[in-house]
Order: sequence, then C-alpha cells, then structure tokens
Amino acid sequence: MKTNLPALALATAAFLSGTAALATATPTHTTAVKQTVATHTVVTKTPMKAPVRTAAVSTHMVTTKTRTGKTITYNCAKAGNATKAACKKGA
Repeated sequence: MKTNLPALALATAAFLSGTAALATATPTHTTAVKQTVATHTVVTKTPMKAPVRTAAVSTHMVTTKTRTGKTITYNCAKAGNATKAACKKGA
C-alpha cells in the first residue's frame, strides 16, 4: 500500500491549524463574577498588669576587702554567696 505524502502533509497542517485556532479563540460563554465582602473583626485585649515584686525577706549584706584593695559587698541570702568566707565570718 502506497501512502500519499502530500495528502498526509496537508491533512496534518489542517489539523494543527485547527487546534491552534481553537486555542486562540475567545470564549463564547461568560461566567458570573461572584463578589465577596470582606469582614474584619476587632478584638480588644485588656492590658496586662505588671508582676508584683516582693523584697527579699532576709538580706544579710557583708562588705569585705580583697588582696588587691577592691571592696566587694556580698548578699549572703543568695545561695551562691552563702559559702563565701566573708559570709561565714559575718554570720
């Protein structure tokens, strides 16, 4: 069976130009545009209260002088300073 190449080329060109025409054609139907209304809700927050700070119940302050001549004041009520030599002397 022999194929007719010019007829095949013509048929292919017609098919491709037809699909190109359909792709660039403007749509004939219109769609309804749905409009939406945006709503905004405002939430009012109450201001936060400042935390209540209480003073330390027992403050045992000790002042000592170092070998280099500096004066240091320790609060012996704090856990890290309770073991200092100056806090042990002053107690």
